[in-house]
Amino acid sequence: MSLFEDLIRAKIAELEELKKNLLVDIETRIRKDADAALNKYTEQITNLESEVTLERERILYDATVNARKRIAETYEELLKDLVNSLYEEVDKIRGSERYVKFLTSLMESATAYIQSREVVIYTSPKDRGVVEAIARNMGLTGLVNEKDIRGGVIVASKDGSIVVDYTLESIIQNKLEEIKHLLYLETQ
Repeated sequence: MSLFEDLIRAKIAELEELKKNLLVDIETRIRKDADAALNKYTEQITNLESEVTLERERILYDATVNARKRIAETYEELLKDLVNSLYEEVDKIRGSERYVKFLTSLMESATAYIQSREVVIYTSPKDRGVVEAIARNMGLTGLVNEKDIRGGVIVASKDGSIVVDYTLESIIQNKLEEIKHLLYLETQ
């Protein structure tokens, strides 16, 4: 063999080796670039999915809060309507035997608590005549004064040290939690 042929074969062998290494290098670089791109986009997709999940949760939370707020407002309106209808019913039955018995019961309970027949009674201007008649029938002495209340009575000891508030407003206020509970049970 000649020197020239040996050089050519050596160069061909070098080129073959370079060709093999070149393919391996190119494949390695392509895989690294592909993996880097996939990792980058996978991370972006994961971040977007997290953002979408958070946004969905925020929207659901806001919707739930708004729904509960509307429900609470509706309950409050229903409660207000119920209380107003109670006052209207009392206005309708004012002066009836049933209402007189109701006032009598309140005054008996109040005077029993105060333990005195000398009392000051506050009542609605609409109920003054009925309350004065009940007081006379019960043998109570003292004053009957008008007060800006919707119904019922306030009975106080003569010296004012004991006051029993049986106004419709206070009776309803005391029953308000029970009424709310009933209202919420009925609407569920």
